[in-house]
This record gives sequence, C-alpha cells and structure tokens, in this order.
Amino acid sequence: MSMEGGQLFGGEGQPPDADRVVLQASALLDRRRYAQARALLADALQRAPDHAGLLFELGRADVMEERYDSARETFGRLLQRSPSHVGARLLLFITEMESQRPAEAELLILGLLRESPQQGEFYAHYARLMLRALLFDKASALADEGLRFAPQSDTCLRARVLCDLVLQGSRVDSAALQRLVAGDPHDLHTLRLVVVALAHAGRQREALKLARNLLRADPTDAGLLQMVQALRMGTHWSMWPLWPLQRWGWGASIALWALMLVGVRVVDRVAPGWSGPVSMLLLAYVVYSWVWPPLFRRWMLRD
Repeated sequence: MSMEGGQLFGGEGQPPDADRVVLQASALLDRRRYAQARALLADALQRAPDHAGLLFELGRADVMEERYDSARETFGRLLQRSPSHVGARLLLFITEMESQRPAEAELLILGLLRESPQQGEFYAHYARLMLRALLFDKASALADEGLRFAPQSDTCLRARVLCDLVLQGSRVDSAALQRLVAGDPHDLHTLRLVVVALAHAGRQREALKLARNLLRADPTDAGLLQMVQALRMGTHWSMWPLWPLQRWGWGASIALWALMLVGVRVVDRVAPGWSGPVSMLLLAYVVYSWVWPPLFRRWMLRD
C-alpha cells in the first residue's frame, strides 16, 4: 500500500497533501509496518516539517517501537507548535512512564485530567502509573473512577482487571487474565514491572503470587518462568533467616558488619562469657548468607 511522491503531493510548486500521508502512515502503523510508515513520514516532513499530524504519527511510531528518546523529541517539537494537542500529551505521558520517569508522567496526566475531568481513559492511564509505583489502593480508585465515566471503555476495563489481578491475586478471573495478557503487551509489561517492584521492595510473597498468575496465563513465557523460580528461591523457608538482607540490601549488610564490629565488643564488656558464642553465631550467619543462596539456586534450577 505505497504511494509515489507524485501521487502524494500536488504538482510541482503545490503544497503537499500531508493529510493523506497522515492517514496512510496511520494505517501502516496499525499493521506494524514501521519501516514503510517511517519512509512515508520522512518524505512528507521534508516538505511540511511543521505539520502536526505528521509529527504525531512519527511520535506514535517511536512509541510503538520503544524509541522513547526520539519520541520525547518529536512530541516536544509538536507541542511547541500545538501546546494543547491531547494525543501528543497522552503519548508523551506513556513515553515518560515507559522511560521510568514517573514524576514527569504524573505531571502530564494530571494536566490532562484538570482539563478533562470526565475523560475516563485518563483515569485508566493514571491507574497504570500508580500500579508501577505500588500505590495499589490509589490505582484501584482511579480505575473505578474511569469506569464511572466510561463504563464501556476497553482501556478502563483493562485497567480494572490489572488492579484486580494485583490486589486479589489468585481470586482473579483466569479467563479475564488470559484475555488481558493476550490483548496488549503493554499490560503484560506493566504487570512484570509490578512484580519486579514488589520484589525490590522486599514483598517477595506478593511478587511470587502475581508472577505465578502471569505464568498460568502464559505457560510458554521463559522469562516469567525464570522470574517465578527466582521468587520461589527467595521465599523458601531456608531463606527466611536472610530476609533482612533481601529486604534492605546493602543497608542490612552494613548494619550486620557494624553489629559484628561493635556489638561483639559491647557483649564482651557486658557479658564476657557470651562474646564467643555471639561471635560464632554472627560469623555463621555471614557464612550462611554467602554460601547457601548460590547452592540453593543451583539445586532449585537442577530440580
């Protein structure tokens, strides 16, 4: 579905038919024919570099191909010329969210909501951002607000399912989960990020429950399988003594070494008879934290 330059543009010296290019590029992007869409847009932008529709479709292509730096630049150009362009602002919000820039993303979605407080889909997008920040109650309230204004919106319904999956765990409708995972890769990406964020926050059991649900919806996903295996190791009873190190990371390690250096001296002064056993206990804990996790990981992966 290609057009030659002479078909797209009027004769020589005539203005380009940019609107026709916008429709053509949009159709190509819908079918994920990115290279063709980009070639078409690049040619048209040489002749109409300030055309809002061309810039929007170029930015859309950047978002779809996860070229977020390029998308930010393209939408910046567009918003300089059309500051109120809703589509560009929404896609820039998605760009900032996917680029792990939550503060910038939140400013954009709040601006959109101030201007259109009854636009249900804006609440749904905001709910996704709050899920990634682990603000689950706020995400759920936003999803409900979106459905109040747009009860039939697919975007709002999907945001509600996302929240239900995170909050309800195994009680979520498995069929709804399978439809969600199959429908939009960005939803699966959001859920994966929630799993990672929960794990980094020391909430291993919640992360494992969510990861298992995702794996049940897509048993062939090797990445999810590895994630579940890692979380199973982290929540195994033999790893419980290491929970402080898992929860607080380097901070807990520093505290442990401080306890060994300072605490043992204090015990030696207060109760000299206990200094030896306390020292051995702390040393055993340190050795356990070094030796057991890699051994246990090999055993779990072999099994």
